[in-house]
Amino acid sequence: MLWPPEGAVAVPVDGLYERLAEAGYEYGPVFQGLRSAWRDGELVYAEVVLPDEPVGSAQGFGIHPALLDAALHG
Repeated sequence: MLWPPEGAVAVPVDGLYERLAEAGYEYGPVFQGLRSAWRDGELVYAEVVLPDEPVGSAQGFGIHPALLDAALHG
């Protein structure tokens, strides 16, 4: 699979969490995992990461809650 998907257009995510905080949605550092996003029509592709600190604690989860939440930010 190609990444990012062929034909998808990059969506700027710089400053996203600052803009969300201004709108009243404040996310702690663990929940600020969206690194990049692309759009292809109605499809949105997101690249998300966990910060280094909770990676060790992520072993108890199928998908870490903070990682799942970050994927929804796309």
